[in-house]
Parts: sequence; structure tokens; C-alpha cells
Amino acid sequence: MKLGYVASIFVLALAGFAVASVRLPPHVAASPAPQRSAERDRQALVELENEWLKSEHDAAALERIFAPDFVHPVPTGDFLTKAQHIYYSTKYPPPANLKNRFENLRVRVYGDFAIVNGIVVASDEHGQDVDRTIFTDVFAYRGGRWQAVNAQENRVEKSPRRPQDE
Repeated sequence: MKLGYVASIFVLALAGFAVASVRLPPHVAASPAPQRSAERDRQALVELENEWLKSEHDAAALERIFAPDFVHPVPTGDFLTKAQHIYYSTKYPPPANLKNRFENLRVRVYGDFAIVNGIVVASDEHGQDVDRTIFTDVFAYRGGRWQAVNAQENRVEKSPRRPQDE
């Protein structure tokens, strides 16, 4: 009986050693998460801003981009929640003939927080610029990804011409 018990342990130990020494091919082995760097974070934030601009009226995309505690202060004095912002954005899309693009996009990363400033320029079907909005978006790195926690924008007004400018 003892011999059978010892033989069983020996076989199990040998099998464990054999399994432990097997190397998985590179495409099967789990790869570690890429190391974060300021440049990688900056690139990820620019990509996220581009996705947001492209999908600003797509509820599923906004659900991914916004953190659960996302807040959007608006000129009426209200603080829109994530759900309120998504509802408004999907219910009231802009005219289909307008195309948006970024101008002066600036990204500043502070560890697990980042601030993105820029201008969104809206152009009509003839390529004529019809509106400009300056914005600040705040992001937090949570759960292995960047999420928007705050967004605020203001329409860029044309400054009146002053006599000394002429």
C-alpha cells in the first residue's frame, strides 16, 4: 500500500514538473500590459478625443468614454450627469451637413489625471467654417483606461473690431 502511495505521489510530482516546464508559444502566452508613459498616455488621450468627436451622438461610444461620475457643466447653470449628457447628445444631434475637426489640441498629463484643451471647428458642406467651440476635458486613468470625468466648452465669439486694429 505504501509503495502504491509513494508511486502515486512520484507520478503526480513528475507530471507537475512536466507541465511547469512547458513553454507556451509567444502568441499563446499572456503578454503583460504595456507600460504607461507620458507619450503613450498622450497618444491614448488624443485617440479618445478623436473617438469622442467622431461619435459624440453615439450612446454606446459615450458610455465607454465617460466615467460613471462624469459631469458636464452647461451655460444654463446645470451640471449634467453622464446619463443626462448621453440622452441630450443622442436626442438632439446637430445638422447632418456639419463636419467637426480639432484645432490647437493640447494634452497635459499629470499621472493618473489629464487635461485636454482645444477648439472644435464646425464646417458646412462647402467647407466653410460656421462655428468654433473652445473646450476643456478632464480625464482620469481608472481600471486600466482613460475615462472622461468632466467636460466644459464655450462658443468662440468673434471679437469686435477695435479702431486700433484697422
